[in-house]
Amino acid sequence: MEEMQRIPTVRVDNLEAKNPKVENTVQSMCGISTPVFQAAMAGLSGPDLVAAVSKAGGLGHLGALRVLPKTLRSWIRQTRSLTDKPFGVNLVPQFGGADFFEAALSIVLEERPKVLSLFYGDFQDVIPRAKEAGIVTMVQVGSLAEARKAVNDGADILIAQGIEAGGHVRGRVSLMALLPAVVDIAEGRPVIAAGAINDIRAAKAARCLGASGVWCGTAFLASAECEAHDAYKDKLVRADTDAPKFKTGYSYGWKYGTPHRAIDGKRGWNLLRLMGGGIRKIDNPKMADKLSLYAGQGIGQVRSIRSAAAIVEEMSEAFSDPSGAAGGVEPATSSPKGRSARSDELMHSIVQEHQFGVSEEILTQKFGRELFQKAAAITGEGCLPILDDDRLSELQNRFKLF
Repeated sequence: MEEMQRIPTVRVDNLEAKNPKVENTVQSMCGISTPVFQAAMAGLSGPDLVAAVSKAGGLGHLGALRVLPKTLRSWIRQTRSLTDKPFGVNLVPQFGGADFFEAALSIVLEERPKVLSLFYGDFQDVIPRAKEAGIVTMVQVGSLAEARKAVNDGADILIAQGIEAGGHVRGRVSLMALLPAVVDIAEGRPVIAAGAINDIRAAKAARCLGASGVWCGTAFLASAECEAHDAYKDKLVRADTDAPKFKTGYSYGWKYGTPHRAIDGKRGWNLLRLMGGGIRKIDNPKMADKLSLYAGQGIGQVRSIRSAAAIVEEMSEAFSDPSGAAGGVEPATSSPKGRSARSDELMHSIVQEHQFGVSEEILTQKFGRELFQKAAAITGEGCLPILDDDRLSELQNRFKLF
């Protein structure tokens, strides 16, 4: 048993939510039942998609980039005719100049959607105006410097966007590195995770890193209600994780050199492959092979066209367990080398109890010599099984672990 005694003590973190008040706050702030946010996509996230997401309990966002102010007002009112649930509008000052942005902002301030999300600009003067109108403000950031500025500017919620994200990206840092760093400097504000979050596994991982919710773009691009052309959606479903490439060339409606991520268009005599963009239902389907189509690196998680409600439901499961971040990960139902989940639990108990002072003799009497020896062997291989919440709580009470 000397081998087991050399095993370092396993530190088990409290499985309660890291900050449950923050997680509850983002939902109450936005008036939603689940912290699943549909990322805004210019020309592609229209009233149908936004209303479907909000009806399902998440928060849909109208993508207002390159949308005429008159059309934006119509979209807001059309969305309200489809649902009485809250929704948001996304503004990006990268098209049409300051006057165009101001015109769109004026529409938002007049119509007062629940949320205004902002990206790729200086919003020091915008945030106070929106908050004065009673609108919740979200700012998408790609670096700690941007996050600190958004905090100083008074943003209510931060969206931490990793470089894995599809479409236009602001920073050069992966979500795994950026997200916890932003959470640490957010001063209690909710932080939403963005970048390659297209299924429940990614959503759970984001929650474990401190996210209060998820901001999903590519996942909703492949939804039935999205305004993307079927040829675009088909390309998304067939693509794998390697397909989307980081680019700094041309992208439709943006300044040359603006970083973005897209699936390469057809090579050869096809200069349109040098242009990043998306295609709508009304566009020529041939453009799906010519343009480089916006998509994030999580595209490999997208396997079919689903309803927006189904996507919201799946992502919601990552935040449905009130016990907190790690609590969203279920215990395994099967184990390596043919071990059962029950034997895993017992062997984990043996190791934990031995580490906290229970003698080999007592453990052998309690669990049997054979299981005791298996626990020693498996732990020596570095395959310590995972306990569920109830068993951890029992150990906590017995040995005062925390």
